Amino acid sequence: MDNRNTRMKTSSLAPDILQSPKWHWHIPDALTADAVRKLALTDDCLIKKTAVRAVYRCGDYYLKFEFGTSALTTFRNRFRPKARQECEIGLSLAAAGIPAVECLGWGQLGGTNVLITRALPCTVPFEAYYYEHIIRGGGNADGILSDVTAFLQKFFDAGFLHRDLHFGNILYNPATRTFAWVDLVEISRPDKLTDADRNAMCRCIVTLRGGLTRAQMLRAIRAIGAAATDDEAEAFYFDEIRRTARHLLETWEKRCSQFLDGYPKFTVTLPYPGDPDRKILLRKDWLSRPILTAEAIAQGIPAGYELLRMKNETAKRMFLRSLYLQTLRIRHRRVAAFAEPDEIWLEPLPEGMLPAPPAPDDPELAFFRRTLDEQMINAPPESLCRLPDGSFYLRDLTGVYTGFEAQ
Repeated sequence: MDNRNTRMKTSSLAPDILQSPKWHWHIPDALTADAVRKLALTDDCLIKKTAVRAVYRCGDYYLKFEFGTSALTTFRNRFRPKARQECEIGLSLAAAGIPAVECLGWGQLGGTNVLITRALPCTVPFEAYYYEHIIRGGGNADGILSDVTAFLQKFFDAGFLHRDLHFGNILYNPATRTFAWVDLVEISRPDKLTDADRNAMCRCIVTLRGGLTRAQMLRAIRAIGAAATDDEAEAFYFDEIRRTARHLLETWEKRCSQFLDGYPKFTVTLPYPGDPDRKILLRKDWLSRPILTAEAIAQGIPAGYELLRMKNETAKRMFLRSLYLQTLRIRHRRVAAFAEPDEIWLEPLPEGMLPAPPAPDDPELAFFRRTLDEQMINAPPESLCRLPDGSFYLRDLTGVYTGFEAQ
C-alpha cells in the first residue's frame, strides 16, 4: 500500500488525494467527474470527522468518505460500498419524485469510498429551523406541521422505508416551504411496507412536541397517518413518550456520566471566571449548542441570568433534572451552567408567560399533566405556567421530581 492510501486509512486526507490515479470513479457526468478530481480537501472544507467517516464541502459539492478501519469494514467498503448504496437510493428517490439531496456519483480507492452530492441552496436542517422558530422563537407551528407531515406522507405512500427517521436527516427551505432528504443510507424500498414499519417511522412526529399544544400534536399525528381519530392519536402519543422515558431511564447511568464529564454532545467544561482552579460545566441545547458562550462566561453572569447556591449536592441534582427534562422535550427554565459543588446559573424567564396555571378542567392542561406523569415527572401546580403560544412551561424546578431521582 502506498503512502497516500496509508494516510487515508487513518482518515487523514491529503489535499490532493482525489487526484490519485488509483480511484475508480462512477460519476455519469464527465464535467462533474473532472471537477471532482481537481478538488483540494483543505481543513476549511472539513465539516465532520470520525474514525470511520469524514464529510467535506468544496464549493457546490459535498464529499462523504467512508474509511475501512478494520478487516471487516475494509472488506465491506470494497464489495458493498455505502457510497454506491446511497447513490442508488438517491436515484431511486429522484425517480419516484421524492425530494432529496442530488447524488452525482461515487468513487472507490481500496477500502475507502466517497459519495459525491450537490449542495442544496437556501436550505437549513429542519430540526434546527424548527427549534429556533417554534420551540425557542414561539412561532405558530400549524403551517410547518402541515408541510412536514405532507412531505412524510408522500415518502411513505411511495413505499420507502427509513430505519433511522429523525428530523436531523431532513433539510428545509423556508422561502419555498419545501423539504429534502439528506444522509440517505438508511433508506430502502422493500417489496411491502408493513404497518409496523410505517408506525415506527411515524414516531418521529412526537419529537416535535416541545412548544406544541395538544390540538396541534394530535392533528400532526393524524396527518402523518398514525391515527384516524383524536383518541387513537392520544394513545399513539402517550405510548411513544412512555417508550422514550423508559429508554432514558435504562441508559441514565451512562447519560449522567456524559452530562457531568463534559461529553461534547451535551456539555462543555471551562475554567470558572476569575478562578482558574475551578471548573464550570455549560450545558447544551437540543441541537448540541452551548446555551452560554465561553465569552459570556468569561465576563461573569450575563444579564437576565440568575446565580443560585445550594447545599448537599442540590445544585448537581438541579443540573441533571434540567437535562432530564430537556431530553424528554419538556420546556422549562433551564440550568445553563453548573459549578461544583454548589452553584447553578439559571437562564432568563421567557417574556409573556402567564403567572398562574390555567383552570383545572382545561383539556390542554390535562394533556400536559398526563405528559409529565407518563414520563415520571412530578411538578407542583405553582411551577407551571403558560406561554403566549399556548404551550406549557415549568418556571421553577425546585419542587419538581423526576424519574431518575426515584431510581
